[in-house]
Amino acid sequence: MSNMASHGKRKAYKDEVANDDGIVYVTFTIKGQDGRKVFFKVNQDKFLIKAFRKYCQQLNLEYETMHFMLEDYTIKGNRQTPKMLNMENGDEIFAARQQSGGGGATL
Repeated sequence: MSNMASHGKRKAYKDEVANDDGIVYVTFTIKGQDGRKVFFKVNQDKFLIKAFRKYCQQLNLEYETMHFMLEDYTIKGNRQTPKMLNMENGDEIFAARQQSGGGGATL
């Protein structure tokens, strides 16, 4: 039995919560290095880049300098969705500034 609605959107499974329009949303937080958290609710089938850009905009950060991780796994926001990452409500994504360099110290 298909889990797709007649208009092409996937219906919610019994343990998922769908909005009135039948779209399944995932709620999560993005936590920065400073400990600040921003709450998001997104369509589980949409790329995460929009949430990441909004996070950066709210905290006055440059998206291009940020690194986002879920359980030590780097997230490619422009190519991955919450569904692809098996995200669940309440998950926390860690945001950090990218580090460059870091060569070994000379003695």
